[in-house]
Amino acid sequence: MRRNSSVLAAALIFAAISLLLLAYAPNSAEEIDAVVVPERVVDGDTLWVHSIYGFKVNQTFKVRLADIDTPERGEPGFYEAKAELNALVSRVPCILLAVDSPPYGRYGRVIAVVYIPASDGRLLNVNYLLVQKGLARYVDYPGSFHPEDFSPEIPIPTRYASILNTYCT
Repeated sequence: MRRNSSVLAAALIFAAISLLLLAYAPNSAEEIDAVVVPERVVDGDTLWVHSIYGFKVNQTFKVRLADIDTPERGEPGFYEAKAELNALVSRVPCILLAVDSPPYGRYGRVIAVVYIPASDGRLLNVNYLLVQKGLARYVDYPGSFHPEDFSPEIPIPTRYASILNTYCT
């Protein structure tokens, strides 16, 4: 009887730890939350979008790129970072968001990793690209994302391929 209790306790502890690890795992390609149309770039790490699928569908809202920081207006590099974000998101008809948990930052903006579709079936991580180009720096803000877990690219999730073909071509 005592042995069965120990086995059950160990199994419960393992299950609890597994659930915690899953809850705090970084978003992956299968956790894309929205397909949006970019509307206007505010600065190097903020833009307005209109959701066409998923999170906040049919709403326009402001997105803050998760865990990166770009220069503010009046600081060196502001215009370069803004121009690069604009160039990245304006070359595609829609972008995909992996929304942070919790989804809103202190100024009410949606916090997300932004992905742009490439022609070869990959999604390119815009947050990562801005850092690699020297226009942003990583900052591990509170939330579920962690910059050390960012991948430069991920495959387009199967369930989003038809949505991208329908709305984003």
